[in-house]
Amino acid sequence: MRVFDCLSGSCTRPSCDGCIFRPVRSLRIALKSRAIEKSDETADAPVGSWERSEPVTPIQRPTPQKEASSKKRKRLLAPREEIAWFPVIKPELCNGCGDCKVLCKPGVFELGEPDPAGIHRPKLIVAHPYNCLVLCNRCVPICTSGAIILPPKEEFEKYIEYID
Repeated sequence: MRVFDCLSGSCTRPSCDGCIFRPVRSLRIALKSRAIEKSDETADAPVGSWERSEPVTPIQRPTPQKEASSKKRKRLLAPREEIAWFPVIKPELCNGCGDCKVLCKPGVFELGEPDPAGIHRPKLIVAHPYNCLVLCNRCVPICTSGAIILPPKEEFEKYIEYID
């Protein structure tokens, strides 16, 4: 306990002569004087002295090479209006959950007419069929009721050219 008293400066002994904790007091005085010197340097320092004198060069990390992705870019060989690739929704199977509307980025699906009785959710309809991306079939597995049908892909491969 006396070590902590001596280190913190609350020692009650009148002098350190013959004290076994004298090195502790010397350490405390040295640390205190070093702290005072640092505060004096920063007090007289001009504004902006905290900045480094030599310029700092940023670390340049090697740019990762693009990995060969399995997805290839596609280009249409005919105008989009001539390609009849779009989903069809069976209204008797649609439960109006709206998962397809949330998933579809081009905005193919919209809510249909509300139920006159107000009991069921409105069914979804294909409002913008030519916004659908040719050979995209992401909406089919997301439909929990199985109401979305797309035409066979094999018939539309002739409209697509794969580019690198």
